[in-house]
Amino acid sequence: MNKPPTFVEGLLEYVEELKDESEMTEKQRNILRASVKLFAEKGFHASSTSEIAKEAGVAEGTIFRHYKSKKDILLAVVAPVLVKFAAPFILKDVREIFKEQNKKTFSQIVTELYRNRIDLVLANEKHIRILLQEAFFHDEIREALIATVFTGVKEMANKLIEAKVEVGELRPLPTQAVFRAILSSMIGLVLFRQVLDTDEFTQFSDDEQIALTVDILLNGIGNHSI
Repeated sequence: MNKPPTFVEGLLEYVEELKDESEMTEKQRNILRASVKLFAEKGFHASSTSEIAKEAGVAEGTIFRHYKSKKDILLAVVAPVLVKFAAPFILKDVREIFKEQNKKTFSQIVTELYRNRIDLVLANEKHIRILLQEAFFHDEIREALIATVFTGVKEMANKLIEAKVEVGELRPLPTQAVFRAILSSMIGLVLFRQVLDTDEFTQFSDDEQIALTVDILLNGIGNHSI
């Protein structure tokens, strides 16, 4: 699997593609580029309109001729671009992993998925953290991400689960419960690795931690020999 661009590299590439399909003026596009760059690097609250203007090469007053406030830039321009780019960026590798589900066991698929998601976070940790922070404070971003990223992942995962139940590889449990278990285990892996208990996590390699998590997910923690 080819190394994907970082979140900001891909996001700025997407902004450049807007030249051919957007009616924005060049100054508006410069403001957009600058806003994306600064919001991704520093977060929304830490970025000032004066910094955006300086980065964009325009007067600060020019920004307010197009947008009433900094939040208007986030919601009217940056948020839609983030969401339109974030969904395919985050989901691309997931589609590739799930594509050959008939040739792989469920364990292999989940292992590959967890490895890929950890790599994604490691390559884009700062920007993903900022995006999630903004989603927490702004309903528009949160709702759009749920509608695109979460819904997309859920649909793909549900199809995989149902297919594996049909061939007898998984027990016929409620699909939503299985999806929740897969997602919760993945989020737990990332949180413990990056935030909650990094020292203890590193006592094992990432691959060993993933293997343990997948084993517990599929086989549970009960001693079935008793």
